Amino acid sequence: ASDDKGQLLFHLLGLRAHLAATGRDTPAVTLKFLIEGEEESGSPNFEALLAERRDRLNCDVVVVTDTGMIAADTPSTVTGMRGLAVCTVAFHGPDLDLHSGVFGGAVPNPATAIARLAAALHDDSGRVQVPGFYDDVVELTAAERELFSRVPVDDAEFLGVAKSRALAGEQGFTTLERIGARPTAEVNGIGGGYQGAGGKTIVPSDAFVKLSFRLVANQNPHTVIKAVEAFVAEHTPAGVAARIDWEGEGVAPCLVPLDTPAYGALSDAISRAFDGLPVLPTREGGSGPEAAIQQALGAPMVFLGVGLPDDQIHAPNEKVALSMLYKGAEAAALLWAGFAGLGRSGLT
Repeated sequence: ASDDKGQLLFHLLGLRAHLAATGRDTPAVTLKFLIEGEEESGSPNFEALLAERRDRLNCDVVVVTDTGMIAADTPSTVTGMRGLAVCTVAFHGPDLDLHSGVFGGAVPNPATAIARLAAALHDDSGRVQVPGFYDDVVELTAAERELFSRVPVDDAEFLGVAKSRALAGEQGFTTLERIGARPTAEVNGIGGGYQGAGGKTIVPSDAFVKLSFRLVANQNPHTVIKAVEAFVAEHTPAGVAARIDWEGEGVAPCLVPLDTPAYGALSDAISRAFDGLPVLPTREGGSGPEAAIQQALGAPMVFLGVGLPDDQIHAPNEKVALSMLYKGAEAAALLWAGFAGLGRSGLT
């Protein structure tokens, strides 16, 4: 509903509004709609499509809609998307489950080893312990942190949306910085051995952990993948065989500069749709193929999305606020007129 069919709909509503308001039978700018249906699966075929259809996709500016805003009364625009690398690490110990009374304490336990691997991912301050993980990170400037500080994020409200009872993460950074401008490592799932009711006293044969790494500007997923593989090898005990299965080659992060004419036109359109309120820049914690688009098309990129934090995206009861869709449609209608006013030369 919100991520992302509803937001595709507001572009169509915005086009209709643009035509009605201007009296035109064609939009003031040429529009090309590109809908990526595999984004939630890592966009495995998207880069090939961009290369194959490069001439057809040629454009002066790219507008991405797979994002949201801070709050319904706080217009904002995303200026960066995190990259992503996802894997499953499997540990294999003995070739069959063993009696823990006969063999426990005398042979390596893959479930214990996988738990130690997961625990070793972070230190007590929340920093990722994969060697070299932060080497290429572009740190926030003082000016960027000041802009982040203007965004009204209430930690108590954030916890309410998350249904969590405490904040956590890398020390020295705010919640907004942690989820948008800092790289992370997360344990998505862990298992091994007996999972049924009651107990079963064994040394299990196998265990696994599912990991995801969110990346920020200048981090290369290929570099991170190699670093994680070295980290896993270092934490694989003797007598245990490790296998790592990666979901594709990873997704690169992207960053949008705030000083382009396209960004100025976007900010103006959003502000006008939200009754003149100032538009705050923020960053998206999620990931998508935006960096691939930037690299393939070489055009300025901006983000126009109106999803809200409490839309419960990826949850069973995902929703979208109709009032936000209407404001998104208005902003889109104004944006096409704004781009037309700048002209092709004004966008470069």
